[in-house]
Amino acid sequence: MRCAVRMDRRTVLRTALAAGAGAAGLAGCSGDDDGGGKPDPKPSGSKSRGRTTGPADWPALAGSLDGRLVLPGDDDYRVAAQQYNTRFDDLRPAAVAYVDHADDVAECLGFARGAGVPVSVRSGGHSYAGFSNGNGRLVLDVSALSRVDSDSGTATVGAGARTIDVYEVLAARGRTIPAGSCATVGMAGLTLGGGHGVVSRAYGLTCDHLTGATVVTADGRTVECSADENEDLFWALRGAGGGNFGVVTELRYDTREAADVVAAHMVWPWSKAEALLTTWQRWGPDQPDELWSAVHFGNTRGGEPTISVAALSLGTEDDLHDAVDFLADQPGGPGPAEDVAIGPQTYIHAMRTYAGCAQAGREQCRLQGSVPGRNARGTLQRDTFAAGSDFYDEPLPADGVGTLLDRAEQAARSADALFILTALGGAVNRVPVADTAFVHRGSRVLAQYISSWDEGEDGGPGERWLADTHAAMRRHASGAAYQNYADPGLRKWRSAYYGPAAERLAKVKERYDPERLFDFGQAV
Repeated sequence: MRCAVRMDRRTVLRTALAAGAGAAGLAGCSGDDDGGGKPDPKPSGSKSRGRTTGPADWPALAGSLDGRLVLPGDDDYRVAAQQYNTRFDDLRPAAVAYVDHADDVAECLGFARGAGVPVSVRSGGHSYAGFSNGNGRLVLDVSALSRVDSDSGTATVGAGARTIDVYEVLAARGRTIPAGSCATVGMAGLTLGGGHGVVSRAYGLTCDHLTGATVVTADGRTVECSADENEDLFWALRGAGGGNFGVVTELRYDTREAADVVAAHMVWPWSKAEALLTTWQRWGPDQPDELWSAVHFGNTRGGEPTISVAALSLGTEDDLHDAVDFLADQPGGPGPAEDVAIGPQTYIHAMRTYAGCAQAGREQCRLQGSVPGRNARGTLQRDTFAAGSDFYDEPLPADGVGTLLDRAEQAARSADALFILTALGGAVNRVPVADTAFVHRGSRVLAQYISSWDEGEDGGPGERWLADTHAAMRRHASGAAYQNYADPGLRKWRSAYYGPAAERLAKVKERYDPERLFDFGQAV
C-alpha cells in the first residue's frame, strides 16, 4: 500500500523504523476506492447505453441531498476534486457529492441515469489509476459515512471510515481488523479489493473478515448481502467490489485480538543485496503464520540503492530474534545486518507507526482540509507516483534476482525508485480460490514497483523506468497483479486481477448493473 512514501522522506521513515515499528507503506498503501471512473479526456467519454438523458440540473440535485454537493466555483472544489496522488490534479469532475446515507446515494444515481452523467465512486481517494475521479463525472464520495461501532467480536464500519480510525476505535476494545498501513485509506476500497497488511499471514486479508455489506445498486435499491443473502454479490465484493456492482455504504466484519507485537527493522549494505534477497524469498513465506516480513529497497537519483527488511510478529521477542538470526546466518545468507532494531510494542502503536502517525493524534493523522475525510489540523501529505505489481508463485531464480537488483541500480540514473516485496502464505493462502473474488491464494510474494517524483516535475523518466522494470520481471512472475494496485497499463487486466473468477464476475455485473452505470477503464 502506497502512502506518502516520498523518496526525500526516506531518512525520516528509516528513523521511524529504528524507533521500533517499520515504515509507513511497507505493507502497501493500496488504491483503496470503492471504484470510480476512468479519467476521461472529456465529459462525453461515458456510455449511456440506453439511459434516458436530460439536462443536468445541479442545483436541484444539491437541494435533494442531506449531504453536500460541491460544484466548480465553490470554495472547497479544489480540495474536493483531488485524489491522494497529485498526478491526477488536472481532472475536473462536474461535481463531488459527499453523501450522508444510502438515500443520498440513490438520489445521485437516479440523477446520473436521468442526465446521462458518468459516475465515479470514491472512498479515500487512493486509486493508483485515478479511477475514483474523472473529467465531467459525478463523484460519489462516501467519506462522511465514517462511523465505527463494535462489540466483543464484530464491527460495523461506514464505507468512508479511514484505516487509522478503525484501528483506534477497535484497539480501545482490544480488537482489530487486519487492514493496511496507510492512515488515510478508506476501508471500503481496501476491503473490496482484498486488503493486504502486516498481520495478513496471521489473520488473513481484510476481505476475509467481511461478513456482510449494505450496497446501493445501479437502480437505486438498497440491498444487504452476506453468506446467506444475495450471496453472489457478497462473493463478488470480496475482491472485485471496487465500483463494479454498486455503492457500498456499510461493512460488517469479524474482528480479531489486537495483541501486542514485536517489530524489527534491519539494514544491510547494498553489497549484501543479492545474498539477502536470495535468502529472504525462501525464508519469509515459510515462517510461522505470526511472522510477517517485507524487503524494502530503492534509491534516490544519484545515490546508492538501499536495502532493508521490516518484520512484525505476534509471537515472542525471542522467537523473532531466532528467526532473524536464521535469515542472516544460514548458508549463503547476508550475514548480520549493520543496523538492527527489535522490540515489543502495543498493537496500536505499531499500526500508528506504520501509518506515519506515531507522534500524531487522530486529527493530525489526516490530509488537511474541511471536506469529509480531511481535517483542518491534518499534517499528512499527498504524493506523486506511478506503480505496478506482480505476484510470484516461486522463488526468483538467480537471473531474476539479478534483473531486479539491476533495475534498482538503473533507477539511480533516471528515477526515484522503490521496491517492496511482501511475504505471503499463511492464512492468506488457506482460503480456497473459489470462495472469494480475490483469487491470489497460491503466491509466495507480492511485489510492488514504484517510481516517485516531486509534484510539478516531469514524471516521464520515472514512468519509463517503471514500465521497463515491470516488463523485465514479467517472465519470472505468475502473470497476476493486485487489483488494489490498479495499473492502467495492464493489457490483460481481467485475467491478471481476477483469473478464474472473471467469467463469474461478468455474470454478477450483468445482474446488478446491466446498463453499466458503473463503468471505468478497468470495470468488470
